[in-house]
Amino acid sequence: MKILSHGYVLLSNLLLIISIANVSNGVDYEADYMFQLMKAITPTPTGWSNKTHYCKWKGISCNSTTQVVTSIMLPSSSLTGTLPPDIYTLTNLTHIDLHNNSLNGSLPDFEGLLLQIVSLGHNNFTSIPDDCFRYLSDLRTLNLSNNLNLDPWVFPMDDLSFSTSLETLDLNATNMIGPLLPEKFDSFPNLHTFIISHNKLKGSLPQSLAKSAVRYLHLNNNSFSGTIDVISSMSKLSQSWLHNNTFSGQIPNMSHCINLFDLQLQSNFLTGLVPPSLLALSSLNIISLDNNILQGPIPVFHKGVKATWESNNFCRSDVGPCDPQVTILNKISEALGSPSFLSTEGNNVCTGGQWTSISTDNVLIKCERGKIVTLKFRDFRLTGTISPAFCKLTSLVNLTLARIKLTGSIPPSLTTLPQLQILDVSNNNLSGVIPKFSSKVKLNTTGNVLLRQNMSRQDGGDVQTQGSSKANLRLVIWITVQTCRGINDYCWNCHSYGVDYL
Repeated sequence: MKILSHGYVLLSNLLLIISIANVSNGVDYEADYMFQLMKAITPTPTGWSNKTHYCKWKGISCNSTTQVVTSIMLPSSSLTGTLPPDIYTLTNLTHIDLHNNSLNGSLPDFEGLLLQIVSLGHNNFTSIPDDCFRYLSDLRTLNLSNNLNLDPWVFPMDDLSFSTSLETLDLNATNMIGPLLPEKFDSFPNLHTFIISHNKLKGSLPQSLAKSAVRYLHLNNNSFSGTIDVISSMSKLSQSWLHNNTFSGQIPNMSHCINLFDLQLQSNFLTGLVPPSLLALSSLNIISLDNNILQGPIPVFHKGVKATWESNNFCRSDVGPCDPQVTILNKISEALGSPSFLSTEGNNVCTGGQWTSISTDNVLIKCERGKIVTLKFRDFRLTGTISPAFCKLTSLVNLTLARIKLTGSIPPSLTTLPQLQILDVSNNNLSGVIPKFSSKVKLNTTGNVLLRQNMSRQDGGDVQTQGSSKANLRLVIWITVQTCRGINDYCWNCHSYGVDYL
């Protein structure tokens, strides 16, 4: 028998009607369920008998006045067997703890009960009914951890959205699949422990986690990807296990995580420099950075921190600063989001490493007498800006940053490069005013429709930027075309400029 409901109020009323009907018809469904439970599990718990009222059974608690079951507590009792499905007849059940047994079969349907604690971890359950956790408005703890034989299922966000009092959610090793969607974690104001390790979850982390009150966050041993930026806003975060995923990008600014004592980031694809804000956290006690693509100098944490950092791209094997050119390239890479293919290896960019080992012409460093004279990379879809740190490569002759989707402006500091002859920033998304370069610089800004020209150069001549006038003309035409289309008119001037409809 199963009660179907379309809303929590309706379900509660139905349960009340059934309870009244049970008494009026002389049928005690609650007693019937408890005797079903006694037959379904083995060994029979001590004191359980047909001759004894179930309120006196070991592990069973009842309301002293009404004699209805309020809790079933038999953790670590070596129980096997199944749980009968009609648990909804226990309309006053608030606690069920059968943790660390060997129970199997399907979970019963808890929908609409008054449950506050559900602890069924470390069993052998095989399936979860649809809507099993729906309308559990009093739920504070849900622990299903280490039920390794469960059929694949998705994170039950829709069901749990009614459980706004939730404090602990432990679904470690329960064969969950798919992403964490939709983003509703900020609707659990009391959620402090969130454990979903050792599953098959994927996708990026929900931004709503940033607004949550989670202190213990265990997401390790899944297939999560994207950045870990969301944790930088979790001010109450104390322990964060993100290891053994496929996270990428930089470690964010961690200055707001003033309660963080344990951070596990090993075995991901994190890149860039270890941020000073992480090194400065006084609360930090343990951190693992092993098996990433981090670069720069070996991080130095404050005394007492247990830190590991093996198998990264740090420039030296000992503590100390990187070579100045390595430091500059790291800053340049940082402005581009520190993509993994721009991660330097070693402490001399002119004698090998990731930047020079790529066989294509997309990324190329050329050195003369130990100084970088040519730096090219192009045809990569990056998200980032042109770093002012380029101006510190004073021997640079050729700087090509073409077709890589750069945004922002061209730093005026590039005009100070004394040896620069070629600057190619074509086919990006740059904006702002083009700085005044010397006449000896061959400048290509083609394909950046938002760039604006200066009307003079350092030598007093006019700016000659290949393709920039045409690009700006195309922008004007595009605006004209869109305006014409908006009034269903024919835009006669498009073909007069030699441009088709855009």
